[in-house]
Amino acid sequence: MNTDATRCLVFDLGAGSGRAMLVEFTGDSLAVRELHRFSGYEVRLDDGPAWDVEAIRAGLREGLRRAADGPAIRSLAVDSWGVDFALVDQSGRLVDQPRTYRHPRGQRGMNALEAHHARIATRTGVQILPIITPFHLQDWAKHHPTLLDATERFLMTSDFYAFDLSGIAACENTLARTSGLVNVHSGDWDAEVLHLAGLPGRMFPHIVPSGTPLGRLKPELATGPALENTEVIAAAGHDTACAAFALAPRAGEAFAVCGSWILVGVEVPEGHLPEAAIGLGLGLEGGIGGRAILTRSLPGLFLMRRLRDSWKARSGEDVDFATLGRQAREADPATPAIDVTHGLFFDPQDMVGAMQDFNPMLKGRPIGDLARALYLGLARAVTNSIAELSQFSEKPIEAIRVGGGGGQDAAWRHFLEAASGCHVQAGLVEASVVGNALIQLVGLKALPSFEAAQALARRATDSGAWRA
Repeated sequence: MNTDATRCLVFDLGAGSGRAMLVEFTGDSLAVRELHRFSGYEVRLDDGPAWDVEAIRAGLREGLRRAADGPAIRSLAVDSWGVDFALVDQSGRLVDQPRTYRHPRGQRGMNALEAHHARIATRTGVQILPIITPFHLQDWAKHHPTLLDATERFLMTSDFYAFDLSGIAACENTLARTSGLVNVHSGDWDAEVLHLAGLPGRMFPHIVPSGTPLGRLKPELATGPALENTEVIAAAGHDTACAAFALAPRAGEAFAVCGSWILVGVEVPEGHLPEAAIGLGLGLEGGIGGRAILTRSLPGLFLMRRLRDSWKARSGEDVDFATLGRQAREADPATPAIDVTHGLFFDPQDMVGAMQDFNPMLKGRPIGDLARALYLGLARAVTNSIAELSQFSEKPIEAIRVGGGGGQDAAWRHFLEAASGCHVQAGLVEASVVGNALIQLVGLKALPSFEAAQALARRATDSGAWRA
């Protein structure tokens, strides 16, 4: 291990699993190593799906334990999926167990605020979906006024865990902008949208820029010499913003971060939200260093997991993902695509049944045909989004940089390239982790600027470094 390296710890929380990753920077390159992986923190309550906070805390603490006895860790940061949140009281304790973005309260809140959808989109740049934060908060506040009164702070997911690690409550810009609560022009909480959702402004902490140092890791968590002076940094709290930063798309290139969800987008100037983009249902999210990302959120590779699980439950056959991809490419070329944006696929408990309900022609088909129908549907959804995003990009989109776990899936890249007609480049598999680390390094002043960090990421992507 290089004793001259700057070391950062990245906690990368996904909806399916979380990881503690050690990143070493030597001045012109990064080395990434997994310290710990944990999962199983989505649970089902009587009212719907929720997050097991103690399970996530245990995963973070195990990551700290594994880092504690090595060389010094200069900083750490947490990134996570968007839109979900935690609510804490004056003593910093949770007032309610966080629910997931798939909880049915989102649809109830969406229905309750239906007359205000256009206003919310215009003011905040958010893509109107049942997963977004104001819809969940509106329904929660309506049914839990006593808990609302007890709430001292609203914190989004990675902000909550950064608070847990440092004791400092703040909302990082990129994550806050996923919420649909931040004004697209001012960059601050939108008082009108808060009022529509029935929320007091006192709950919402200061929004800080990406790369802001928050404070030292709590002493009781610094369990070894490596963590004694570790700074907790608000890097980019949103995993997609981290990934987009590391994928570093040029003009004429889109990015597609392929995980549980697929977020496809292009970089645009911050605060620039054409009215036509709102009409198309696109969202404007926070980018890094004065840039924003115009995006479309689509159901992603969690549907492939659901298909695999559903097939196993029905047939007893456990098919791995590599086999699914191979069989999909070899399947009947006349297999019809599904529409992955259809409501049947929002949270399917039986993916095979949902696909057959969507199109009875899929009944009795082998798993390869079903996987092909799903790949085709995902590729079609991304292709349609690319066509819409092209209207607002600096140049026509001719290439797609694919990051996240989907970047490793050759079948997915094949179907996407065939559908889109674009060159599909496998970018950084660990795009979120690398982006998080690069932003930490700027916050530490180990890199001089976001531009220098992104140039380093682009060189590594173009040369094939850091790929799995």
